[in-house]
Order: sequence, then C-alpha cells, then structure tokens
Amino acid sequence: MNVTSFGDMAQYLFLRTRSVDLNKQLDSLTQEMSTGINSNLTEKLGGDLGFVADLERSISKLDSYQVAAQEASLFASTAQSYMERINDNALSLGSNILSLSSTSNATTAEELSQQSISYLKETISNLNGQISGRSLFAGTDTGAVPLESADTMMTALVAEVGALTDVDDITQAVQDWFDDPAGFDAIMYNGSTNSMSAVRIGSNEEVNFSLRADDDAFKQAMKSFAVGALASGEYLSHLSPVEATALVDRAGTELMNAQSGLTDIQSDIGFIEARIEETQTRNSAAMTSLGTTLNDLILADPAETASRIEEVQFQLEALYTVTVRSSQLNLLNYM
Repeated sequence: MNVTSFGDMAQYLFLRTRSVDLNKQLDSLTQEMSTGINSNLTEKLGGDLGFVADLERSISKLDSYQVAAQEASLFASTAQSYMERINDNALSLGSNILSLSSTSNATTAEELSQQSISYLKETISNLNGQISGRSLFAGTDTGAVPLESADTMMTALVAEVGALTDVDDITQAVQDWFDDPAGFDAIMYNGSTNSMSAVRIGSNEEVNFSLRADDDAFKQAMKSFAVGALASGEYLSHLSPVEATALVDRAGTELMNAQSGLTDIQSDIGFIEARIEETQTRNSAAMTSLGTTLNDLILADPAETASRIEEVQFQLEALYTVTVRSSQLNLLNYM
C-alpha cells in the first residue's frame, strides 16, 4: 500500500494557494453581485465577445443620435417660437392697417407707422436670436450676430428714398435696396452665406436647418415693416398726410403678402420637429430592445450568484478550520 505524505512546507503552500484561490472567487462573486454583470463573460459566451461588443457599439451610437436629436429639437422649437412672433406681428399689423384704411387719417397713419418701427425692431431682434450662445439665423457662422440694428436699416433706406413722394416709387426704391447685394446684404447681413449642415439624428435620418436672416421671406417681412416705418415724420418728414397714409396702406398690403412666405417657413420647421420626435421614438425603442438583449447576455442571475457566494464562504470557513487544526498538531500530545 502506497502512502503519500506531505511535509509541513508543502501543506502550508497547499493551504495558502487554496485560500488565495477561494478569496479571489469570493471577490469576483461579490463584484458580480454588486454590479449585476457576470464576472466570467468569456466562459458564459463561449469565448465569443464580438456580439456583445457590437451591441454596446450600437447602443452608444444610438445614444449619440439621441443627444443630437435633443439638441436639434431644442434648436427647432426655439426657431419656431421666434418665427411665431414675427408672423404674429406681421399678421396683426397688416390686419390693423387694412381694417383702418377706409377711415385712416394723419394721426392714425403716424400711430401705425410707429407700430411698424416697433415691429421692425422686434423682427430684427428675433432674427438675431440665439440658443446656447449660437445664432439661429446666421448660417454656418453661428458666432455672428446676423443683422445690424433697425436704425442702421432705416438710415440706409432714408438715403435711398431721398425726396421721393410717390408710393410706388418709394416702395420700389425700398425693394431695390433689399435686392441689391450692395444694399441689404452688404449693410445689414453679417452672417454666413452658407447654410448649416444637416444634423444626423438617426441611422438613416437627417434634419437640415437652412434658415438664414437673409432669406427672401424674412426680407419681405422686414421690407413691409420698413415701408410702414418710412411713413413716419421721423424719417420722411416731407410727405404730406395723404402720401404718408397711402404709404402705410401699402405697408399693410405688403405685410399680408409676406404671410405666405412666413407661414411656409413655420410649416417647414413644424415638419422638422415632427421628424425629430418620430426619430427619437424609434431610437428609444431600438435602445430598449438592444439593451434588453445585452442584459440577457451579460447580466448574472442574482440567486445563483448568492448561492455560489455561500458555497465559497463555506469552503473558506472549512479551510480555515483545517488550517487552525493543522497548526495545533504536535507529536508530544500523543506520546
């Protein structure tokens, strides 16, 4: 009969190695219980971690799309709020002018002209609107303030109109100034002539904010307000009451004509907002689905982990008991 025996040093090394191994297992299982993630994914997945990496990459990409979509949504909603103010002012003043055209007099004309000045300033202020320090209507040059002040515009228009008194001549002079590259574009517009690039908000979805303060629809609105403002004695004092009243009436017609372009812009922004919302919903659903699949692969079973922890703890306690008893063995106790 062969008898295998261990010396004291061999036994010490065996017990120490076993203790280290069990402690490592306990640390690993404790981490698994606290994080919920399986501590040995390689073994669980048969050594193939590629699918997990693909899932994590897809979730990360979707998360970046969601961030971009949130920023785009905020951008669109802010632009829409500015557009609503411009359009509401144009509709309100245009309606007021047309409703009072038959009973208009010098006093009424001056009041409506002052209102035109006020709304022109508000329009320029709205088109200079920003979000998070970035201009909404300056094209790619988001750090620029796209438009100069209303005073700058009116000074240029007064010089352009000069001593004209005929309503058609004044309106045409204003139109020519807005169309002339050396007019509005050179004197008023400070933004870029390039629109902002499209923003990717999904794997196959992009939204494009191409609005700039030099858009024809905005020019039409500003031109209409400016025509009404010119009727004030503050700017064209040489106009007679009849001529000033006729100029205000023309401004009302121009403002109503501006409605179509402004409404189209609001409609375009509304369409963008709807696309963003739909894409966010799809992205969220995709993230939930991928997250569930990933969790099924990497998450540990809490009940199984707890059972394994108890098993390892029992083994450690038994090992410690054996170690203590072994250390107390002494030949003298049996002699």
